[in-house]
Amino acid sequence: MQLRLCQLPPSRLLQKSGKSTFSSLSFSWEEMQHLQVILFCILCSSLSAEDSDDYELMYLNLNNEIENGMHPTDESSACDCRQERTAWDQLFIMLENSQMRENRLLQATEGQLAAELQGLRSDVARTCASAPEPIRLAKMLDELLLASRGLTHRLAKLESAWQRAPEATASTLLLPVLEELRALRRWTGQRSLPAGCETALLFPMRSKKIFGSVHPMAEMKLHSFTACIWVRATDVLNKTVLFSYGTKRNPYEIQLYLNSWSTVLVVGGDQNKLIANSVVPPRTWTYLCSTWNSEEGVTSLWVNGELATTGSGMATGHIIPEGGILQIGQEKNGCCVGGGFDETLAFSGRLTGFNLWDRVLSSDEIRQTRGEDSCHIRGNVVGWGVTEIQPHGGAQYI
Repeated sequence: MQLRLCQLPPSRLLQKSGKSTFSSLSFSWEEMQHLQVILFCILCSSLSAEDSDDYELMYLNLNNEIENGMHPTDESSACDCRQERTAWDQLFIMLENSQMRENRLLQATEGQLAAELQGLRSDVARTCASAPEPIRLAKMLDELLLASRGLTHRLAKLESAWQRAPEATASTLLLPVLEELRALRRWTGQRSLPAGCETALLFPMRSKKIFGSVHPMAEMKLHSFTACIWVRATDVLNKTVLFSYGTKRNPYEIQLYLNSWSTVLVVGGDQNKLIANSVVPPRTWTYLCSTWNSEEGVTSLWVNGELATTGSGMATGHIIPEGGILQIGQEKNGCCVGGGFDETLAFSGRLTGFNLWDRVLSSDEIRQTRGEDSCHIRGNVVGWGVTEIQPHGGAQYI
């Protein structure tokens, strides 16, 4: 019979062996001797196990001629021992656990970074997709680069001159550069337009043949109105007409003009005037708005989004009739058939953002029309960019 014995304490082994053997079998003298040898081996094995941490399994072949041919059961052959983990086993287990935690941490970090990177890419893509690319700004940039060409060479000459003449003062050396910068700013200002405006009407000179005819989208029968326009005059003389509306009977139904010291609004006749002592500087963009209502005759003038003057009782009860002619940059004396233009009243410079409403806008609305979207806020009677404005003579769109 073959038995597998674990290195267990002798008392437990004897107890286990007793249960499976002595309780059910009787042995001969020869078998008792064999059993004594087995017990001696077990005792020696247990003594050696005390000096060693690792237990080894022993396999013994025992042919003990048991009566009736009985064989040991599975319970007697099963090993009941449990080996303790050594220091090396524990070390390897710790390393494996550490590696697994590191892998999980790397996977989690990689996932978070991928999500954040995708979000940043989406934000950048939306920003780039919505970024405006106006052609006008590109042209202005090209012109600015051309105008500033050679500036590095001038600065190099200035530096060399400063090194050759240390006694020269800083103001003397920087004066030419300052003049060039001023000239460059003037040049840039001459070619720029108000914010939000892409086109303008150019009136190159004062001439009775140069004007712009306006064809309103709605009837000009008005009980009230608000008119706004961007102005950049080359020169302002005694009377420089910005826009006017007149009929055969009355050529001065509505008129806004400049003189050398003020801005003037006329409604219902040349005798009804509202004057704002606000000088419009030449070669500078200025935003002008005028309002009027028939019920109380309340009239106002606005300069660059600020109220310049107001009045009441002007042309009270008057109604602006339809059937007249609306034009910018000129006044047509007598209007319609038989009328003519006066060269001394003509406008020279640039006009843009001309809008006309059939109501009085509020203060906030007037200020809003001067904002970045000035030329995109359009009137319901005349809307810049929507209403047909036909240039005549030498007038042209730029």
